[in-house]
Amino acid sequence: MSALCKTLTAWAGGERGDVGAVDDARLLATLRRYKRTVAKRYRILFPEQLSELPPGRLFISTKVDGELWFLVKRAGEVALCAVNGRALIGQELVAEAASRLAGVSDGVFAGELLATSSGGDRPRVHDVSAALRDEARADRLRFEVFDVVELDGQDWQARDYEARWERIEALFGGGERCAPVTTVEGERDEAVRRWAEWVETRRFEGLVIRADQGATIKVKPAIYIDAVVVAFGEREELGRRIVRELNLALRRDDGSLHLLGAVGSGLDERMRREWHGRLSAMVVDSGYRMANRDRTLCRWVRPEIVVEVRVSDLLATDSADAATRRMTLSYDQARGYEPIAVMPLPSLIHPVFIRERADKEPTGADVGLDQIWRYLEFEARNDTPNRTVLPGSEVVDRKVWVKQSRGKRAVRKYVAWATHKHEADPRYPAFVVHFTDYSPGRKAPLQADLRVASTREALAAHVAAWTARNIKRGWKQAEDEGE
Repeated sequence: MSALCKTLTAWAGGERGDVGAVDDARLLATLRRYKRTVAKRYRILFPEQLSELPPGRLFISTKVDGELWFLVKRAGEVALCAVNGRALIGQELVAEAASRLAGVSDGVFAGELLATSSGGDRPRVHDVSAALRDEARADRLRFEVFDVVELDGQDWQARDYEARWERIEALFGGGERCAPVTTVEGERDEAVRRWAEWVETRRFEGLVIRADQGATIKVKPAIYIDAVVVAFGEREELGRRIVRELNLALRRDDGSLHLLGAVGSGLDERMRREWHGRLSAMVVDSGYRMANRDRTLCRWVRPEIVVEVRVSDLLATDSADAATRRMTLSYDQARGYEPIAVMPLPSLIHPVFIRERADKEPTGADVGLDQIWRYLEFEARNDTPNRTVLPGSEVVDRKVWVKQSRGKRAVRKYVAWATHKHEADPRYPAFVVHFTDYSPGRKAPLQADLRVASTREALAAHVAAWTARNIKRGWKQAEDEGE
């Protein structure tokens, strides 16, 4: 019986645990913390920016297209574990890793779980998914170690990368299935040479470069995606409303629109003003609400304008290693947008607005899902979204206060509602409260905030805290709460 995992099933000569199988809370916290920390540490460069690499010695590694997993040894047991609690124990790959760790009391090593391709092409992340689904492909799995997280009871992340790499080579060097990631030492010119040798020849996805100063740099070709603008967020600048970000979607095969994400980088102030005027004339109704980063509602527009964005990467899972999902929508000229269902779609990493594509149309041929699929396969690519009918929301509390000052009227109010959807779909909160603060004499007259709650008591606490901070002397509750 495993001390690390629960609910294991026999698989490929060992045992496998699906999502949630890892039963060690401390270990899971360590894996998740590492993933969050490393993500913050990464800097992205495109190949034309290799001259911007820091001077001095660099550890230059191949970037492998696989999944982040961890090799773990605890109390004599060795397993490969993922952030979402999946685990592999006892297979030939894990047995080889265990033999390498015979002299180690305990440890956690980060690496890339990959699967060799049957056609001899470079490994792709979907090869890993296929191998984990099909026991007959288990012999294609490999684990390439690139970092030491913990070793013999000590946190190794505070040590410089040279020390960590020396330990990786000492433990895993010469391995067949479990080995160090391919790495060389050198300076900028070596990185340029390795880019040409490893990446331009399509052998590897990119480079990962670690510097003596502690920086970790990913170098990959940029990805360009055409998408249709479906909504926009606003902000106020010098008393004038401008675009904060553009909300984009792709066209699915059935004609529905799949929300892709938002882009604001790449838009200068002049462009933000021009886009606001243009999009404001295209506003339509929507049965789906979406807040921007300022917690105000986005405004929906006719899906007519195609734009090009550049991204540094695509990510198919979130921090818990679950597939990222976004709403699919139908659009009708008379009714506007209506939600259909939430479906998997990878996230855009570091999106930058490049240009409008007036030569493209918002059709599947120009803004389709294949733009993502060719780089990163994801769940339910060919599925048709089926509309989910959820219960309607209900307003449970609403209050309005007004205050007259120097001939101007300020308003503060909140509206709280029960979604009645949380039991049918756990992505919905049980309760939501929206706060509005309008003061015509303020530089930014309109301010808004949104809070969610799982219980009536938590909802009441949000309302009480906001009221205590904002409703002071001089504020009068409106008799007609519809004011």
